[in-house]
Amino acid sequence: MKKIFTSILILTILCSLIIFPANAVEKYNASANETVIDVEYLENGDYIVTTIDNSLPEPDVNTPNATTVTKTKTKNYYNSAGNVMWYIKVQGTFTYNGTSSKCTSAAHKAAALGTSWSIKSASSSKSGNTATAKAVAVHKTSYGNKEYSASVTIKCSKTGVIS
Repeated sequence: MKKIFTSILILTILCSLIIFPANAVEKYNASANETVIDVEYLENGDYIVTTIDNSLPEPDVNTPNATTVTKTKTKNYYNSAGNVMWYIKVQGTFTYNGTSSKCTSAAHKAAALGTSWSIKSASSSKSGNTATAKAVAVHKTSYGNKEYSASVTIKCSKTGVIS
């Protein structure tokens, strides 16, 4: 009897591990211009969904041998009920020509959507072919405040592949 109970318990846990990731992605309603890059699951049941826009780049008429593209990558922090509590977004503008790429500008946006959440700080930077945004969010509870930090990085390859 003990073996049957243990087998059922293990099977239930394995099924919940397999089913939960699919549910998290299904809860996120990606638009036609977004691709889900990553889903990170937290111990408390919350999860973070990272997306990148997949709209087509527009060529820069000022530099005919190079192409300029602007893309956005976002990390959304969801509670276990599937509601966005806060997010951090980086927007990078890149030039590439087949042999090299460069980030020409970086911008960020961070916002708290949950009623007990706020953004303490947010910043962005660029280096080489990379744009990065960082943010610290604060969750206010009856037990005190807890800070969560996140960063999101977007890169451009020499051929214009954004990751």
